Amino acid sequence: MKNFFRSIPFVAVFGLVFLAACGSSSPSQLPARPTSVNVPVSSGDGSALSFSLKNHGGAMEGHTPRGFKGMGTGLFAGDNLNRNFPDGDGVQLFLTFDLGGIPSGTVASAVLSSEHATVIGTPFGDLGPLRAEEFRYENFSSDLWDEAPLVGGAVCVLAESSNGPFECGVAGAVQRSLDDSYQYVQFRVRLDQAGDRDGEQDLASFFQSNSNTNEPGLFLLDVSVIPN
Repeated sequence: MKNFFRSIPFVAVFGLVFLAACGSSSPSQLPARPTSVNVPVSSGDGSALSFSLKNHGGAMEGHTPRGFKGMGTGLFAGDNLNRNFPDGDGVQLFLTFDLGGIPSGTVASAVLSSEHATVIGTPFGDLGPLRAEEFRYENFSSDLWDEAPLVGGAVCVLAESSNGPFECGVAGAVQRSLDDSYQYVQFRVRLDQAGDRDGEQDLASFFQSNSNTNEPGLFLLDVSVIPN
């Protein structure tokens, strides 16, 4: 995990309140993306199959402000995203994993994790823990900024410290998607509070080299399922 305790000028590509075009070009279907990097062979005796899924990394993911309509490509959670951002307002990120290659059955375990976190400021001390909430949406767009998570959906604490670990169990969310024949499992990730009005960046961001570039593998979902 990368941890920088200085202000870095993130230039996120998101629409402000009056940019109505933010939500006008939502993707109509999910492009093909690599999803599984390890699929052991089942013996057919009721043993579990293990899958390691990469986040979509494309048009089904990104961030939105929490206090107004907008969107961008980078994966950020926290406040004061850039110098033009309203003081006290925050951002939240959305993740999608394709479950198309996972058979129906009983989910023995499912762990959401990332090893690509960069922490700026003191988001956990000022804004609370980072939580992943089960969510569902057909297309990622600026309209998600004030949408509610799935009623009765899973919630887990992804991180409580800048030192991590950035991981939590989401077996219930994966099980629900499989039971509902829903192709994806999706999450909204954000800190408890939108902002603290101190004018300083408090952010958890997830990237490899460019903070505004999302790509597959910034998050992993490791699933173990016992097929029906």
